[in-house]
Amino acid sequence: MMELLEGMLHSQHENKHFLYTPEDAVENVFILKEGEVTLYKSIDGKKIILDVLKPGAVFGNIGFDPGSGEKHFAEITQKAYICTLPHDFFLQIIQKRPDIALQALKVLSKRVSQYEMQIRTLSALQARDRILATVHLLNEKEDNSILPPVLRTNTKITHERLGNMTGLTRETVTKQLAELEKEGLLSVEKKHIRLSDTGQKAVMAIA
Repeated sequence: MMELLEGMLHSQHENKHFLYTPEDAVENVFILKEGEVTLYKSIDGKKIILDVLKPGAVFGNIGFDPGSGEKHFAEITQKAYICTLPHDFFLQIIQKRPDIALQALKVLSKRVSQYEMQIRTLSALQARDRILATVHLLNEKEDNSILPPVLRTNTKITHERLGNMTGLTRETVTKQLAELEKEGLLSVEKKHIRLSDTGQKAVMAIA
């Protein structure tokens, strides 16, 4: 384990810095220590947010087929501290500690599969249900954070950002959020959106 820690690179990055893009040839594994990273794809020139990562998240662009469409952008969206496992070092881990390497690859592979399923599922829903389902995912991620409650930070989502996550226009998001809040299905406070108990039940009812 000490060898693993010694091989990691530690860095600090400001907002809007890209850790990697689909064009990058270098493949690394990253661990988010502090801050926030947003993963997204560009489909027909449109930004589609896949995930908003919080501290403790393991992610990267390693092991994916360049032509598979699984490549994506990783952008710092809140000042972040990152641990990086370089490609060559990761290959060494595979040889020396295949159990650790396999676990990391499983996490990355599962996450990509979830992203692809998420895009397909949301595209089949109406605007109202897309927003409810996406807010549910964000709330679930907050609740399942590995950090103790005192260290957790709320995920703040602008209308534009939520639009990028759901494939909706900003105007549609604004209209739908107002209606959902009026119906008591969710609350919006300082850009933090939270489903109510009624909202949770509405999500469970989405076919």
